[in-house]
Amino acid sequence: MKNIKFYVLITTIFCYSCTSEITFDPEAPKPPSNAISDLIISEISTYINTDATTGSTRNHYVELYNGTEKSVDLTQYAIGYQAVTDEKTLTPWNFTTAANVLVLTGTLDNGKAYVIASPQASTTAVPRDITWGTTSTSSADASKPLQLSGNSAIALLKKDAAGTYVISGTNYKIIDVFGAPNVERITFKGSSSSRNNWMWVTAGELLDTRNRTFWRKATVKAPNPVWNATKESVAADSEWTLSGDRLWVYTNVGIFTK
Repeated sequence: MKNIKFYVLITTIFCYSCTSEITFDPEAPKPPSNAISDLIISEISTYINTDATTGSTRNHYVELYNGTEKSVDLTQYAIGYQAVTDEKTLTPWNFTTAANVLVLTGTLDNGKAYVIASPQASTTAVPRDITWGTTSTSSADASKPLQLSGNSAIALLKKDAAGTYVISGTNYKIIDVFGAPNVERITFKGSSSSRNNWMWVTAGELLDTRNRTFWRKATVKAPNPVWNATKESVAADSEWTLSGDRLWVYTNVGIFTK
């Protein structure tokens, strides 16, 4: 009996001093995140002609979307506008003209969109968070925001100490674009206009992109500062989809659904 008790005691001491690397209640793996890494340009409209269904207005606007799964401080961002003047001339981005830069303010909650609209745009068709740009409808004012006529480029910039663009004394970098002054255009194949006759081939559209609504595809998970990599001449490869010619759609303004 004593021998049995001694054996049990030795076994208990031995096991007490042992450690096991076996985990009997492992933590369940986290599902993959569906978040977008930063703000993106999610929707935009271009106009050469006016829309008779909204009182003959040009409803220029740019929509930003926050899919980061957290609130975003908009004071870290700015929007830049730059129009091109011909088909072949390539120029770098330039944000030295204060009127062509909009420094954002406020906070944007996760899953929400932020709409920047032209003062020319119908307030009924285009709900907006802020109005920006010229009230002039003159063709000569196409160099001023927010006249998105197919040849006008939009950049989303973010504060960055290493950024190469200085706005109001602060360094920024470009994180996303629609259009780019350093990417070649083509001559459209639609009706001639005194406002603009050049365009970037986008989402496979080779004829005319000057009167369209553009939506960012829901598969996009990060902003991209390289326009050639996002526009694409083949629709399936593009990060964008677009409406039919002069068939603008306003139902998605302020709601990222594509």
